[in-house]
Amino acid sequence: MTTFEHFSSTTRSTRTAPFRAVIAAVIGPVVCFARAWKSRREMAKLLEWDSRMLADIGVTEGDVRSALAVSGDEDPSLRLSLLAIERRAAARAHALDRRGLAADLRARGVSAKEIGEAGAR
Repeated sequence: MTTFEHFSSTTRSTRTAPFRAVIAAVIGPVVCFARAWKSRREMAKLLEWDSRMLADIGVTEGDVRSALAVSGDEDPSLRLSLLAIERRAAARAHALDRRGLAADLRARGVSAKEIGEAGAR
């Protein structure tokens, strides 16, 4: 009986690396497109919600329509989440501005009643 020992300087993974790279280059975009398509279908269902339900998750119908308007190979859920983040940041900045204005008026000695009367005019 004869026994052969074979030693290779390359590992199996380096031999198959080009093949794996080709497979990843072909399958990667297909998977991304499938995810974007699924996300687009799920987001289209949000258009069936009323404005109160959309407000609960921090978006408007216009935000959903704007997100769905991105190109077909992009994931619209990313756009929608960015719009929601922008809306929250703007609301937070507006609240901070109002808080600063109220503190400024209090420092000047303007009462809350006078502020309310001025806003009613």
